[in-house]
Amino acid sequence: MNEIKIGSFIEYLSYVEKNYNRDFIFRGLNNLDYSLVPKIGREAYVAKCNPDFVVDELQDLEEQIMHDFIKMSIPHMDLRNISAWDQWTIGQHHGLPTRFLDWTENPLIAAYFATENYNNNDVAIYVVNKTQFNSNTDEDLDVFSLSDKDEVVLYSPSYIHPRIIAQKGVFTVHKNPTIPLDQTKINGVLCVVDKLIIPHTVVTDFVNDLDWFGINRSFIYPGLDGLAYHLDNKAKGGI
Repeated sequence: MNEIKIGSFIEYLSYVEKNYNRDFIFRGLNNLDYSLVPKIGREAYVAKCNPDFVVDELQDLEEQIMHDFIKMSIPHMDLRNISAWDQWTIGQHHGLPTRFLDWTENPLIAAYFATENYNNNDVAIYVVNKTQFNSNTDEDLDVFSLSDKDEVVLYSPSYIHPRIIAQKGVFTVHKNPTIPLDQTKINGVLCVVDKLIIPHTVVTDFVNDLDWFGINRSFIYPGLDGLAYHLDNKAKGGI
């Protein structure tokens, strides 16, 4: 993994402009120790599995969770007659543990997620070239039935949720969700990942500049909850 330290918001914008283009996607994390692993592949879920059958048991757990989500969400949103990929997309955006890993096509949004709720520590923005992956264009293909040659595919969801639109969201979908993306081979070669490190000393400036550009919680989380949180935080002296 290539690590690059970024000293300011302007330096971040400049680095992104010089080194990346629209083929790249971004993921912000507010802790340098977090891995590029989908939620279902993290320790809380893996620990429940038999070590010899981790991937199979995680799939069983994931499918059961989605079955319950579809059944119990009907009073709020009826998911029964939409595609499986749309069901997984909505579940992912509402926090279900899945083999989907969130990315954004917008580097400013990734910077927001990197600096959101940080705890006086350095944060990171990960960058990958999406052309490394095959894309899922077949809505009839089961989420768990990736081609044998595809350890990871790129999925660009339909605009079925306001958050997807606001966050310019895309997903990588992982056959084995326990393996970090930077340790996964794509077509026989380790996935190329850049890690842009933002020191904790400049995070506050990042947050202020992002707000100036209109990237704040009310934008990231459309709706009254996001707006109310943003205004409440400003009233307390935050951004």
